[in-house]
Amino acid sequence: MNNYFKKVSFYIIIMLIAAAVIFTTNYYYGQKIAEDVETEIRQTAAANDYQLRNLKVESNPLLQKIDIKDLNITKRDHSNLIFEQAEINFNWQQIINYIRYQNFELDKNLDTKIAQINYSNLKNNYQINLKDAELHYKGNLSEETILALKNESELQLLLEDDHNLDFSAAELKYNSPYYRSYGLSEQDWNKLSTFNNFRFQADYDQKNRNLKVEEFNLSSELLKIIYNFESIIDYNQQEEQIYFEEAKGDYDFHLAASDLNFQANSFYQNLEFNQFDFNGSFDLTNQDNKIIANQLDFSLNLDEFKLVLAEVMAQQLNEYSFGILAENNQFEISINNFSYQQQYNHPNGSSHSELDSSLLLAELNSEYNYSDEIPYISSGQLRYKPQTAKAEQLNAFLQLVLSERITRNEAGFYQLEFWGPIDSLRLNK
Repeated sequence: MNNYFKKVSFYIIIMLIAAAVIFTTNYYYGQKIAEDVETEIRQTAAANDYQLRNLKVESNPLLQKIDIKDLNITKRDHSNLIFEQAEINFNWQQIINYIRYQNFELDKNLDTKIAQINYSNLKNNYQINLKDAELHYKGNLSEETILALKNESELQLLLEDDHNLDFSAAELKYNSPYYRSYGLSEQDWNKLSTFNNFRFQADYDQKNRNLKVEEFNLSSELLKIIYNFESIIDYNQQEEQIYFEEAKGDYDFHLAASDLNFQANSFYQNLEFNQFDFNGSFDLTNQDNKIIANQLDFSLNLDEFKLVLAEVMAQQLNEYSFGILAENNQFEISINNFSYQQQYNHPNGSSHSELDSSLLLAELNSEYNYSDEIPYISSGQLRYKPQTAKAEQLNAFLQLVLSERITRNEAGFYQLEFWGPIDSLRLNK
């Protein structure tokens, strides 16, 4: 029995000693890591002409993390950046690298969670606030490269290595003091500018010079912006700029505005619409600094739109329309629906558009060729029907100018056919 207790006591002592060693080692390296990280942040900030107002760093190697409790960076008359509760996670290989070489190699593998990021642009007077952000990076972004990037002319340094970036935030809020100039109340602006589950994921392959934005998703209660694209990029040393050799992708924009209450401003007395959408895809090539469209599809749709111009704007419209459209400096238009679709595959394309409004019913169709510098319309037809006396009056003036080139069918629609280079169209007689 005595031997048993002796063995137990021995193991307990060994465990206590091991725990003490681990605790002491963890505390030592935790303090050293925190000091090294703080020193590196201060040096990097100073090299880029930034001032540090607050900085508090803690580290726990045993838990494989560094905590930056508070970080406030300011560049005078330019910007301010605040990080709150940033947690940098690392693996055991990175800890071993630090013990051996005093280098975590976070420039090659960085995983961090940040409770709050506040960025303020002091020159253009706007703010971007993010909550519950996550950043995952793999690649090679050395300290020397970061220091050099303070000059925009050195961005080509990023093209010398592979990069993979995945950034997300539970909430992204864009603040600007100028939203009232758009006729928006504070409540409506908050609906429009607060985005949930923001995601940006990009990858760059240095060997193939391939830059791929796999996902950009910015979605709020009312506004959605989504796109992705893939491109081949290079650097022109003579012109000192990065350029795209090839680019192709898809995009989608959606704005639901039925719940927005636009307030009168210098442009309009009243504005309202249900929704506005446009989406499409593209395939572009850069040949000798000239953009060649291989494929360009596009679709646009506007529903239930109503506009009452402000008096000054209505007065200008009245002058441009020979005193017809905005009599007594008043102009109002309602659009039930406006749509436009385009399909283009080099060198030929076609488009179709329809308008259903209080002033005019219209339909436009065209086929064109874009093999030369100036697009050539092989055939185009505009059909329209005035809906008001003022629109009829303006159409009568147009008929005087174009004479027999405007015809009218049995349904009461006026027709105008055209063809030729887009900068010098010809009308059929």
